[in-house]
Amino acid sequence: MQVTVNYNELTKTNCQTKTVSVRGYLIPLAAVCVCLVTRVFFFGGYIDEWDSVNFAFGLSKGYDILHDQPHFPGYPVYMFVSWIWYKIAGSDIQALIFSGVLFSSLAVFPLYELARRMFSKEAAILASLLYIVNPQVWLQAEKPLSDAFGLFFVITAVLFFYLAVEHVHGIQRNCFQANGKAKDEDKISLWYLAWGGLLLGLGLGVRVTYLALIPTMAYAAFQVNKRVSGKKIALWGGAGLAIGVFSWLGYLLVQFTPYKVYRKLLSHADYHFYREGNSIITTDDYRERFLDIFHNLSAHSLGTWWTDTPFLRIVPTIIIAFAFVRFFIHGKWNFQNRFLLAFFIPYSLWIAFVQDAIRQIMVLAPFLLIVISAGLMYGFTHYLKGSKQGHKIFLVVVSVLIVTLVIDSLRIVSINRNEEPPSVSTINYITKNYERDDTKFYCLNDWRLFQYYAPEWCDKKNSHVYFASTMSKVIKDLERSKNKPKNILISSKLFERHKYKDKLKKLAVFERNRYAVADYNWLALYGFNWR
Repeated sequence: MQVTVNYNELTKTNCQTKTVSVRGYLIPLAAVCVCLVTRVFFFGGYIDEWDSVNFAFGLSKGYDILHDQPHFPGYPVYMFVSWIWYKIAGSDIQALIFSGVLFSSLAVFPLYELARRMFSKEAAILASLLYIVNPQVWLQAEKPLSDAFGLFFVITAVLFFYLAVEHVHGIQRNCFQANGKAKDEDKISLWYLAWGGLLLGLGLGVRVTYLALIPTMAYAAFQVNKRVSGKKIALWGGAGLAIGVFSWLGYLLVQFTPYKVYRKLLSHADYHFYREGNSIITTDDYRERFLDIFHNLSAHSLGTWWTDTPFLRIVPTIIIAFAFVRFFIHGKWNFQNRFLLAFFIPYSLWIAFVQDAIRQIMVLAPFLLIVISAGLMYGFTHYLKGSKQGHKIFLVVVSVLIVTLVIDSLRIVSINRNEEPPSVSTINYITKNYERDDTKFYCLNDWRLFQYYAPEWCDKKNSHVYFASTMSKVIKDLERSKNKPKNILISSKLFERHKYKDKLKKLAVFERNRYAVADYNWLALYGFNWR
């Protein structure tokens, strides 16, 4: 009798924790509003990199992936939303940023729900707060890029995949069997899988990086397959994914023809993953790659201490490290943690072998914040719950963590809003100090930025800005040029500069905090004495 009572209480409690009243959603809705308000006050003021220019041109000059407006695959979902705001505001940069601000704020809701269902309401509240004040998530929302925008699709898709798994889990299944609703529950699992596939398919129209979530969807499908036939899973899940993908891919195929899209795919993949990309194939030093990934994950994405960060970051570092330790000590090998691994492992492999830039690594941050929140709650339960001052001590620790992150994040987003990035400073320096007809500037990404800020320097008949990746290409261009420019300027981004160090004279240096400008936070301009 005692066993029966405990079992019924266990299943009843488990069912109750998976539902919530409309009133219970006031907390995540309030978190969404807080997140949105904090972001609105810190809009970035500059288009400062290649991708941003492509997005801006896609709005102001017309959507055309064949001419990198924006570059392949065109980010049609992000561009469509930004196009709506562009028609309202008339500013390309504000439209691009507000799209990221809005959707990254909406992402708080599924993040809260995922954390609540996996762990507890308290962990969900803490995870939402940490998400709002996270330095990298906040910073990327203030940039004219699609990464913060895409977090909504990632987190929501993962939430639906988790719901599909949750509804076939043993205790939850027994609860519905007791009520005679097993068949209805099976159908609900399929709906969740289909919705997750739809969100993932739409997310691929934001960033192709989200292909790394396919294994997570496959894991959810495998779990659902324990109760539902594989044909139904393939039909529902596959239909959701296909609808999501073809809602934007179909437009590209019709607008630009399948052949041209295919050719653009090949050229983009060759450049991005083989020649100039950040994949494992283009990596010369694997140790350096590993250290970069660790630094981008810990210092950039989680806000922990590094040698070039404020000493104040020591505080959140200690608390975050403690949370991870408590999570791994007290976390059980249950279906919640197995599901987390089904997300972390494939996405981490994608980072290790395919793309290791900060913006790709940032996708891990929201889910790590859930782990950190759960770890802190485990620590509270283990050390403080039974003591008289336990709640006060825990509140102090959490408050200190949040306040220190807020201080650091405000500093970073303020720099992003107020200080001119090095790439823009380079352009302003050249255009103010040199005559266009007597000057030629050899650079990488700055070539695209010149088209945005100083298009008169990029006249097709007599371009004064030349795209080059190495000094060898500079020499070749100068040798075949009929009219040699009086001033030859070289960007510090070019490779092989050491071979010509005797002929290079440093003219100016532009530097900004690297946690506000992850790429090219230090740039130098050189004069080249070619003769």
